[in-house]
Amino acid sequence: MPILFQYIGDQFSEYGSLGTATAGFGFKIKEGTSAKMGTVVLTAGTMVVPNTSVTATSRIFLTAQAPGGTPGALYVSARAAGTSFTIKSTSASDTSTVAYLIVDPS
Repeated sequence: MPILFQYIGDQFSEYGSLGTATAGFGFKIKEGTSAKMGTVVLTAGTMVVPNTSVTATSRIFLTAQAPGGTPGALYVSARAAGTSFTIKSTSASDTSTVAYLIVDPS
């Protein structure tokens, strides 16, 4: 039988959802080699991100953190499951710092 409600400190799980009961609290995700979250700096509008945690079905969310060069629209142009993914910009002179978050569907 699944756990319907669990409360530990400020985080709780209710009916399969995960949340926080206090404003200002939230989720923390460890960054580092092959982590599900991190930042990279584009070179000439592209960056291959080595990451063994990426899968063929991973959803990779991107957002510019600090614009550089001539910023463009960001997108994932390729992925190699268990190896890497490639971030591209529509601007070949984009040198922005980009944050990524990898989420896998169940």
